[in-house]
Amino acid sequence: MNLNQLAALDWNAAAAVVKDGLSSNLLRKLADQLKLGLEEMAVPLHLTTRTLHRRMEQGRLSLDESERLLAITRIVAQATEILGSEAKAVHWLKSPVPALGGKTPLVCAETQVGLREVEDVLTRVQDVVYS
Repeated sequence: MNLNQLAALDWNAAAAVVKDGLSSNLLRKLADQLKLGLEEMAVPLHLTTRTLHRRMEQGRLSLDESERLLAITRIVAQATEILGSEAKAVHWLKSPVPALGGKTPLVCAETQVGLREVEDVLTRVQDVVYS
């Protein structure tokens, strides 16, 4: 499975793959897509460096880590669709956004509340783009 396939899963299929634990290779792919190091990706997944390396060796993420990875993957996909390119989406995700109190969307993605706010901001951007 690749990141686009993961982002496109319906809720039932997503719940099943998250429950089984996502492949740690997806974490590496997402880090590459966002042009981040693995250690930087550990922060929004709430992983210590040691746990991150253990997960990479084991090949699977836990349920909670898988849910966070899925949520961030969907945010990246949504931003790419709304902003028109992966490069623009990556730039936006890593840049301070006034509507997010000057924080970057990736920093906000560290919590469920923050993820919802990032989704709301993207929806407002989409409404302006398509209006």
